[in-house]
Amino acid sequence: MNNTSVKFGILLPTREAVMASRADPANLYRLAERAEALGFHSVWVGDSLTARPRIDALTTLAAVGARTQHVRLGTAIFLAALRHPVLLAYQLASLDWLSGGRVDLGIGYGRPKESASEHEFEILGLDPNARMKMSEEIVQVMRRLWRESDVSHRGKFTQFDHVTLEPKPAQSGGVPIWLASNNVEPGLKRVARLADAWINNLKSPEVFAECLQKIRNYAADAGRNADSIQPGIYFTLAAGGPEAIVEGQKFLAEYYKRSYEAVANAMLCVTGSWTEVIDWMEQYIKAGARTVVLRFAARDQLAALDTCAEALNRRGLIA
Repeated sequence: MNNTSVKFGILLPTREAVMASRADPANLYRLAERAEALGFHSVWVGDSLTARPRIDALTTLAAVGARTQHVRLGTAIFLAALRHPVLLAYQLASLDWLSGGRVDLGIGYGRPKESASEHEFEILGLDPNARMKMSEEIVQVMRRLWRESDVSHRGKFTQFDHVTLEPKPAQSGGVPIWLASNNVEPGLKRVARLADAWINNLKSPEVFAECLQKIRNYAADAGRNADSIQPGIYFTLAAGGPEAIVEGQKFLAEYYKRSYEAVANAMLCVTGSWTEVIDWMEQYIKAGARTVVLRFAARDQLAALDTCAEALNRRGLIA
C-alpha cells in the first residue's frame, strides 16, 4: 500500500462552537493553522441552517483561508439545494479565487424523513422531497457558469438568460464537486455520473469497497474515466484511553440528541485506543479510500489533533 497517496483532513467544529456558546472564533483558527503546520491536507466544515445550528460554512472557510496558505478548504457536507445556484456559484468562485484555488465542495442532501432537516427546506419555500434533483441541477448549472460565459438555462427548478459569472474559480474547470452517498443505488449512480469525488460514512470497509466498485462500473457505463472519481471516507472517532472514549460517546450523544448507541448504529463511529482506531482507518485505505476526513469526538479538539498527528506519524501515514 502506498501511504503517500492517502490524504488526511480534519473537520472544524463549527457546530460545537454554537453548542458550547463560545463567541471566540480563535479556537477554529488555531485548529486550522495547527492542522496545516502538522501536514494535514485539508480542513472541512459541516452545514446546516436550523436543524443543527453552526457557524456558516462558506464564511468559515473564507476566514480560515485568510489564515492558512496551503491546506485545502472543504465542505463535508453542504446542503446546496438550500441555495440558488447562480448565487452559490458566485460565492464559491470568489472563495476559490481568494484562496488561490483551494476549495472542495462536498454536497449532501439532509436526512430523509427527519422533521428538523425537512423544516430547513420548508422555511425557504422549498420542497424537501425534491432536494436530490435540485442538487443535480445545481451542480450542472454551477459547472456551466464556472466554465462558460453568456449562459442561459431552462431547468425544472431554475431559469435564467445571458449570465456571465466573474470571477471564474482559480481552479481550471471550477471547484471540484464531492457527492455524498452511502450504500444506495441512486446515490452511487449520481456519484458516477456527476462527481469529481465521493464521500460517505459507511460503517463497513467491505461495503465501502463494494460501493466503490459499483461507482467505477457505473462511471464506465456513463463513458467516464472511473479512476477520475476520488474516493473519500468521513471518519468520526474518539481515541485514547477509557476517559477519552467515554467523553467522545457523550459528545456524540449530545450532538445528535440521542443515545450513542443509536448514533453508532446510523453512521461510522470508531472508538478505542489510537492503535485500534488507525487499524480501522487502514482497512478503508486498503479498500480504496484516498482522502480520510477525521472528525474528533472530543472537547479539546486541539489536543486530539496533536495526538492524532503523532499516531498517524508513527504508522507512516502522515509526514
